[in-house]
Amino acid sequence: MLALAALGLCADSQKAQREYELGIRWEQAGHWQEAYDAFSASLGAEPTAQAYLHRAKTQLALNLPAKAVDDLTEAIRLDPKSADALRWRSETYTKLGNQRGVIADLSALFDLGVETSPLYSERAAAHQHLGQYQLAVDDYGKAIRLRLDDPAPWKGRGMAYSAMGNYRDAIDDFTQATLLKPEDSSAFLERGFAYGQLGEFPHAVEDCDRVLRVDPKNLRALTLRGAAYARLGFYEKSVTDFNGALAMTPEDASLYLARSSVYAAAGEHQKALADRNEAVRLRPESAEARLARGGSWHAVGDHDKGLADRTEAIRLKPEMPEAWCARGSAYFLLGRYREAQDDLNHALRLKPDYQEARNVLGRTEEAIARAEAAKDAPALAAVSAKPAPAAEPVMAAPKIVTAPKVVAAPKVVAAPKVIDPPKVAESKGDAKSAAQHNQAGREFLKQGKYREAVDELSAALAEKSDFVLALNARGFAYHLLKDDKRALADLDEAIRLNPKYLNAYQNRAKARKAAGDAAGSAADEQKARELKGG
Repeated sequence: MLALAALGLCADSQKAQREYELGIRWEQAGHWQEAYDAFSASLGAEPTAQAYLHRAKTQLALNLPAKAVDDLTEAIRLDPKSADALRWRSETYTKLGNQRGVIADLSALFDLGVETSPLYSERAAAHQHLGQYQLAVDDYGKAIRLRLDDPAPWKGRGMAYSAMGNYRDAIDDFTQATLLKPEDSSAFLERGFAYGQLGEFPHAVEDCDRVLRVDPKNLRALTLRGAAYARLGFYEKSVTDFNGALAMTPEDASLYLARSSVYAAAGEHQKALADRNEAVRLRPESAEARLARGGSWHAVGDHDKGLADRTEAIRLKPEMPEAWCARGSAYFLLGRYREAQDDLNHALRLKPDYQEARNVLGRTEEAIARAEAAKDAPALAAVSAKPAPAAEPVMAAPKIVTAPKVVAAPKVVAAPKVIDPPKVAESKGDAKSAAQHNQAGREFLKQGKYREAVDELSAALAEKSDFVLALNARGFAYHLLKDDKRALADLDEAIRLNPKYLNAYQNRAKARKAAGDAAGSAADEQKARELKGG
């Protein structure tokens, strides 16, 4: 009986081997179903790790990844040190979106001593998908050390840095990727995004220009460049880019909101309102769209509709502190101080470090105190006063997103560094004129025509003396003309009006250094670092 059993086992082994070899031939010929049948017959006769591995390959070719995982798992059970099975299963997990499985299998490969740059990049990508950005950075670093001339891990690490908000390091990595592969426009695009996040908008524009020269219909590049132009005060160029983006995706509510912010900053409130109406039509349940449209209603003088939209934004997203602050600010400007106080206090409960809400609340409480004091004063002749209209705040242009933040490209033209638009609403009468002069001045700066820039920016300030963007730009122009006394006067005033104006501190640091004030320059540089968050 033992002899018969031994003979049976031998026969099974021989059959398993014959079917396995037949399966290999079918596999090499690309006849996947026949190969699958042969490997199944081999496994029926005698299960082996190699037969499971090769049957898994045929299942992948037949688009059966889940079944392939089962076979690969069995192959690994039979041979835990099978590097091929681990490699194939990690690739299959990638296709199935099982990032944790990818990480586990690649880690097992590394434990076996199988370490290559692409494998570390793959594990880094899996960590990145899971939001484990520091682990991704570490793995991309290992991939780079194993192969310095491959642009892929440099770009991958740049994107991980960007996701962490570490834009300066991201820029360095994207720059290295562009040096290794200049034809890869995606690295320039990601670097442009990172420049935008750092407020270095001229560099962001340059990188987006590079992308659009080779891919004129790149939606993200158009959107990012439009946002950068808006932050530079080049409103017409910004609108042109958003027009191009909307022509490609006319149902994208976020693009209407982005363009509306540019119109609002330029004082074209009816156009901003039209865009925000369209955004609400496309996304009626968007608290952000309602909040934006509320600002436009106030800007055109329809305060009831403005309050209604802001109230609806609160209903849609009651945990959104910006909505409470916006309605509280509107109540304050309308002289409804108690209601303003309630909303602003609620905004601060949601976000205790919300400085804008705190500032408006302070002014609101002062107004309430004045009103209470007036009750105790001798009766005076009643004077009817029309409440001040709730002005449209100048909204920041959309963040340049998507993900990675980017490295310093060579300057092509001398252009002023410009920061966020001032948070002071411009009146309907002069906003457009001042904005046009400001834009013209910045164009002259870009061309190196500093005297002409000063003339245009002075015209903008004649229309609106507290136009902080124009003050900063003119101060920069004076500095380039080596007239640092006037440069400092303009930059001092810009900072007085907006004490958090990062770019004004950067420009004043240069002007102070040129004027021989090393200590003042160092103080401004330190303040700029604080405002950057580091």
